[in-house]
Amino acid sequence: MRALVLSDVHANMVALEAVLAHAAGSYDEIWNLGDTVGYGPHPIACLERLDAVATIQLAGNHDLAAAGVVSAEGFNPVARAANEWTAHQLTYAQKEQLAARPGRVDRDGVTLAHGSPRDPIWEYVIDAVSATANLLHVEGDLCFVGHSHVALAAIIRPGDRSARLIALEPETTLELQIGRMLINPGSVGQPRDGDPRAAYVIYDSRQQRIEPHRVPYDINATQEAMRAAHLPERLINRLASGR
Repeated sequence: MRALVLSDVHANMVALEAVLAHAAGSYDEIWNLGDTVGYGPHPIACLERLDAVATIQLAGNHDLAAAGVVSAEGFNPVARAANEWTAHQLTYAQKEQLAARPGRVDRDGVTLAHGSPRDPIWEYVIDAVSATANLLHVEGDLCFVGHSHVALAAIIRPGDRSARLIALEPETTLELQIGRMLINPGSVGQPRDGDPRAAYVIYDSRQQRIEPHRVPYDINATQEAMRAAHLPERLINRLASGR
């Protein structure tokens, strides 16, 4: 089985379509790790597109805030403004749908979470300490998370006491047999690791490997749609830098 694993689409339909086109024919399932909405200008289109094709869909903090399940008071001002705009775009049925999604799913020995296995909605796994704790929190040897918008792998090899973090290099295969792993595929709609291209990975369960990818998309088209929606300029500008 080959799964297209993606996260943090953040209502960027142009980036999502670029990923789906790039990955076409190379996967059997789509696993969406959450934050389908928030920040970007196309919340309804992204929800409808992934509803039609995704096998697993998780809830992220922006999804749940737009649905009214969690408070956006802890968001920074521009994120909160974008979330308020998003909430006004969604129908009651779409909010109910987002509210019903889990933050974590365990599937055939693989754990999927938006933030982390131990705190599926809010925790960022961005250092060796949090990665080690979360890998010890799951029963299997593989975990996928999103939330940070940074494409990375955390690896605990046999005999190691803590995880080692590495950046995921596009088009470079990562063999899963080398140890227990936590993988963040990066963000489709708003990368924050210095590479503005949309990010995703292919998980090949038979070959036991991860295939990271980065895909260029028309950033200007998304920025223009954001300006038309009067979304915060800071969110618009950061797309070009991947920060």
